[in-house]
Amino acid sequence: MDIALPAIAVLALVAAAALLVALRRARAGADEARAAIARSAAAAAAAERRRAETLADLPFAALRLDRDARLIEANRLGMERFPFLAPRMGILEAFSEHELAGRVQESLDALAPARFEVRLFAEGRRTYRVAVQPYEVGGTREALVFLTDASEAADYQELRSQFVANVSHELRTPITGLRGLLEALGDPAMDAPTRADFLARASHETERLEALITDILFLSELEATHGEPATSRSDLAAAAADTAEELAAVAAEQRVTVVLDAAGPAWTPLTDRMARTVVRNLVENAIKYAGPGATATAAVRREGATVVLRVSDDGAGIPERHLPHVFERFYRADPSRSKRMGGTGLGLSIVKHIAERFGGTAEASSQEGFGTTVTVSIPAADAPAGP
Repeated sequence: MDIALPAIAVLALVAAAALLVALRRARAGADEARAAIARSAAAAAAAERRRAETLADLPFAALRLDRDARLIEANRLGMERFPFLAPRMGILEAFSEHELAGRVQESLDALAPARFEVRLFAEGRRTYRVAVQPYEVGGTREALVFLTDASEAADYQELRSQFVANVSHELRTPITGLRGLLEALGDPAMDAPTRADFLARASHETERLEALITDILFLSELEATHGEPATSRSDLAAAAADTAEELAAVAAEQRVTVVLDAAGPAWTPLTDRMARTVVRNLVENAIKYAGPGATATAAVRREGATVVLRVSDDGAGIPERHLPHVFERFYRADPSRSKRMGGTGLGLSIVKHIAERFGGTAEASSQEGFGTTVTVSIPAADAPAGP
């Protein structure tokens, strides 16, 4: 009995020690599990923050949609561009665009990325490039929809296509005329007066074709280069004086009086070629379209930080319906007269392009029977340093 008690006591101590070790191990395991859970939660929270920050900082509109193409969240640019968006709003309800909604749902159903373009109404109708990236997490499907505004590129492409079509038409007209005249001149039975008339008309068509090509190349050159030419300086008043002298014979032929009104130098950042082109296009237009007996005045003034060129006439004027379009390429208020006078339809477009390139403006006002005024404003420049 005395021997059994110590043995039982030892066994009890051993069992207690084993239980204590097991308890300690269990507690340590629980602490480690809690720590692991905490680390996982922290990692998940960090990943969520990174995801949210990445989505928020994307340089284009981004939407996160659920399985049914309903909005879960949108990034900052997405909410700025589409402020009407709200959580749980369906993509069709949000944009009223069936193609967008259909393509997004197809992408979610097939779990396949999609790329396409759509026109959406946001600050007017605009073209967007859409990228849909569906994914699946834990058996749940979602999709990221990225919307990039491509309106400027689409508008530029449309403008370019229209320009190419217009150029083709404008070039085809004088070429067709020349071909007909040259074929007629091949007739040996043609009398001398008719031959001389056909030769004069062929020469006129050639000059018009040359002028058109020159204007097209100059306009292309302007569009191909950006920013202001470095260190360029040109006196617009001197350009106006030179132009009035150069066009004196043309003005006399059209019976139009040209008056120069320039009080002194008016320096601008234009190149000499640009300055001459702006003044010549405006004065030449006034001479050609004002009508016999009219007076065309070219006034150049420096007004504060701006140089203003104002070419006005007291001639026939332009019908009001044409005024919003006179600076458009190849637009002619009187097509037959313009072609007869050798106009290319690009002069005012070039003038506006040059003015706006330097942060200036070009505007036209007119009243039938009372004449037309075209005003060009260009930031002034300091006179060039002396030698």
